[in-house]
Amino acid sequence: MPSNPIPTTRRRFLASFLSLAAAPAEGFSLFGKKRARDLGKVYEYLKDADLRLMEAGRQRITIKNAYFSDEKFSDQWWYFDFVDCEFTGQYIISLGWLGNCTFTNCNFNGIFGFGSGVDTKFLRCSVKGESILSFGKATLDSTVFEQCSFVNTLRDHNHVGAIMCHGEILFIDCKAEGFALKGSKKLTLHHCTTISAELNSATPGIFSDVSQMPYSDFLLENCDFTRGVDATDLELNNFTMRNCKVGVFETVGSTSLGDVLIENIKVGHVKISASDFQGKLTVKNCSFFTPYKGHSFRCGGCVPTHTLLENLTCSTNPVDVVSTYGPRTEWKDPPPNKSFIIRNCDIPHLHVDWAQTEHLRIENCTFDTLLIRNGRIGKLEIIDCSLKKLDVSNTQVKEQNIRIPKGCDTLATGSNLKWLPAE
Repeated sequence: MPSNPIPTTRRRFLASFLSLAAAPAEGFSLFGKKRARDLGKVYEYLKDADLRLMEAGRQRITIKNAYFSDEKFSDQWWYFDFVDCEFTGQYIISLGWLGNCTFTNCNFNGIFGFGSGVDTKFLRCSVKGESILSFGKATLDSTVFEQCSFVNTLRDHNHVGAIMCHGEILFIDCKAEGFALKGSKKLTLHHCTTISAELNSATPGIFSDVSQMPYSDFLLENCDFTRGVDATDLELNNFTMRNCKVGVFETVGSTSLGDVLIENIKVGHVKISASDFQGKLTVKNCSFFTPYKGHSFRCGGCVPTHTLLENLTCSTNPVDVVSTYGPRTEWKDPPPNKSFIIRNCDIPHLHVDWAQTEHLRIENCTFDTLLIRNGRIGKLEIIDCSLKKLDVSNTQVKEQNIRIPKGCDTLATGSNLKWLPAE
């Protein structure tokens, strides 16, 4: 949109200026139920962004209690405030840009294309059924949904509603039921609640040149996912989830080129195995007491470049922290994992089988059973740990620093480890 109005004549500009000067300070206000086509000059402005800019400049225009159903809009909307408006229909809105707009207490039922959004806020809005609100790839996370509800009671993966953003988007204190929330470049959720919902990123299948596919930054904070969320098959740059409640949270089939942080999860089960995390994986200050398929927690710790598991407390169900891609019997030098640190954890049964890493360090932890079988490890350290049983069968190391506490049962069949004196 041009930065300044360009009047055709001085007279036209003066007339426009005088009409605006007589308007309320907050802009035009429209009251009563009206169809969009009955909004007069404002309808023309909604149809023609250049005309609006020429005649009204950046003066905000408020539209109240309007009904958008049959009218088609395909230009740009800037500096509009929609209040208590109804939007229904299929593809009637297909904008290029949506900028500096607000939608307050508005309802959406249909399929709408808002183009790329910037500095736009949806407040206490409702999106129903299989509706789709779509935003373009230049959208910035100044496009915000706050205290909104997205409800599709079908909860069917084949009939999902969606807020589908190909750029960046932010959700605050929203509820999503039977809906997908997508941010191809960035998706942020604060204090949100989901029920049988989905979190989506870009999908390789829609790009003829996969190298052009964006990877997303996901930030999930203080959310309640206990009633269901699907976060699988994501294409990520970085991923952070902290202070959230979960039911069963899985990332199966997901890729992250950068860092993954799981922090302060106290309710539910997290399964972040069968995922290609290539940067640093950190899981810290979490309690995992919800069993799922026989485990209390699972992660592919040998896939990332660096892995840190710190201050974890788990139930008596086994914890599996290695890749599920199958056994590795040959030494890969160098292995993909440079460092794998497990620190200050209380885990009754920890499985680190099939580990392949340059450095595995386990310190100041409490275990009943610690299994490190079939590993290929550059340097293995077990320091200041409470252990009842240690099994390192068929594990080969290049360097070791292991002190076995008194009374610990050990098994090292097929291993080249040599036990140091018991502590």
